Order: sequence, then structure tokens, then C-alpha cells
Amino acid sequence: MKQPGFISCLFTLLLASVAGYGQRTFISAGGEAAFPGKGLEYHAGTGFGGSLRFQFAWGEHVAGMATIGYVAFAEKSISVSSTRLRAVPIQVGVKYYLRRRTEHADGFFLSAELGLMPVTRRVTYQSGFPGITRKNTDLSFAAGLGYQLGRFEPSLRFQYNLPDAGYQLYYLNFRLAYTFLRGKT
Repeated sequence: MKQPGFISCLFTLLLASVAGYGQRTFISAGGEAAFPGKGLEYHAGTGFGGSLRFQFAWGEHVAGMATIGYVAFAEKSISVSSTRLRAVPIQVGVKYYLRRRTEHADGFFLSAELGLMPVTRRVTYQSGFPGITRKNTDLSFAAGLGYQLGRFEPSLRFQYNLPDAGYQLYYLNFRLAYTFLRGKT
């Protein structure tokens, strides 16, 4: 799973399959702030980034979505080294609106996403030893809630990767997005 072409093809396939069932398509772009979870705060500071989300209405309460994002965490130094983390969550999922959808989705929603998360971790040693860069791609999961208010969408989600090599990355992510109406599919 270390091939970027594989990840791009998988995301395109998932996006096409989700879009095929949609009645109405929305695109949102937003800024993100990520707050490291327990254990990660020793390795990374607050993260900032952005994401692009495609949303496809499936019914009066349910929508499918596909999201690609980028989060870079502030460099964190301890006595012997400093660490820099970057993550690129690529996920598909479902949104459930608590209120019945009319022309535009509105109101509170719950969401769940599953996908891949390539993570780059760069460790630099202060003693002069060569730095280490580790890249891995693992399965990721996100559960969240938010509120769609016209074209604006503030949301909060818990992002977690399921690592094969033992290094876990999880954080609480706040996203503020602007939604563009694309039209009927």
C-alpha cells in the first residue's frame, strides 16, 4: 500500500461508486484544526490543514461522502529530538441528518468515514545523528458530528488510524467548511 497510484485509483473508484447513487451533489472546502490525542501530544503540536469533501444525497436523511484532506502538525521538541507529522486522510462515509432534508441539507448530522491515511513522520536528533523519515499508509476511521447552516458547515470528528506497525495517530479535528452546490447528478 505504499504506492501513491494505488491510493489515487482507490479514491477515484470509491468516489465514482458513491456519486453513482447520489441525487444531488455538494462540494465543500474547509480549513481544519487538529488537536492531538493522548500520547500523541508528546510527539506533535496542534495541526492545521484543509480538506475537500464531495457529498451525495441518497435520501431525506442520508448522504454519502468522500473526503480528502491534509493536516500538518506543528513540530514538537523533547530533550533529544524533534518530530514533525503530516497526515493525508482519504475516506468515504455516510452522513445522517437528524432533520428531514429539503432542497439543501440543513441541521445537525452524525457522520462515519472509513479509508486510508498516509502518514509521514520526520524525527530530527539534536545530537547530530541522522534524522529518520518514516512513511506508512494505514486504514483510518473517523466518527463525527456537525451542523449544516446554509452554506457553512462546522463539524467535529475523532480521526483515528489503525496501524500495522504499532504507531497510532489519532486526533480531534475541528472543520469549518463552505459548501458549493454543484447540481443534480
